[in-house]
Amino acid sequence: MKELIAFLARHRSIRELVISTATALAIYLVCTLLILLAERRGERGFVVYRSRNALNDLAYAVFYKCSIYNVLVFPLFAFVVPRVQFLRRAPLANLPKPAAVILCWIVFDFLIYWLHRMQHAVGPLWAFHSVHHTQTELTFLSANRIHFVEQLYAGLLMMIPALLLGVPQPLWFPLLAAQIFSEAMQHARLNWTFGRIGRLIVSPAFHAVHHSTDEREYNGNYGLIFSIWDAAFGTFVVAEAPVRRFGVEGMEVRESLAAQFLHPFRLLLSRQRG
Repeated sequence: MKELIAFLARHRSIRELVISTATALAIYLVCTLLILLAERRGERGFVVYRSRNALNDLAYAVFYKCSIYNVLVFPLFAFVVPRVQFLRRAPLANLPKPAAVILCWIVFDFLIYWLHRMQHAVGPLWAFHSVHHTQTELTFLSANRIHFVEQLYAGLLMMIPALLLGVPQPLWFPLLAAQIFSEAMQHARLNWTFGRIGRLIVSPAFHAVHHSTDEREYNGNYGLIFSIWDAAFGTFVVAEAPVRRFGVEGMEVRESLAAQFLHPFRLLLSRQRG
């Protein structure tokens, strides 16, 4: 143990990776426990978590939450970050921490809403985002089903507002915790609507509509944390009945990581030929 501590003390980048990974995993495990308890109270069985669909999503969770992805993309971000430091500003530095956290949530969620909306409207972006919609048995693990390329370009794009805002390091923990919990909870097998607050905060019932096989429904409800953007910009969809089928009609992708990784490239190639 002493040797490990000494090693981490000498290698700052590795130490930061270990700390961030452990933090994200701890948050995710707490979220998992809370969601499973909620599903049990709702008399939901756990058989679905032994399905190939859920095991695939678990593999995505390991890939992202255990920082395998971070290690793979580290060279790219190490190259890019120093070259965009001229964008760094610090407008949040003089704000009280609670106000800075709330402002960050609002700004980032607003930008993610529009990015998500573009992913459903722009062909190349949809090709990669469609992997997330290949899931036909939605569980909280499905939040992790994101194509490598989508995760990469989204991370690069979100770097710009992060630098412009100059997000202080202490704010990363509450932002990370809110995002992990919100994404896991909204994909969970829960029929929560949050009542009137559902017009402000994304609920599991709200997001389930976004995964419906009905095209009118999955082209709506784009919010990540706040549903108010959908209400403001006309994309708030209320289903007439609880969603029974998830996925995209006519888009069948085999439940394997390789098939899901290749799916966007095949989709783009077929469109180019057509």
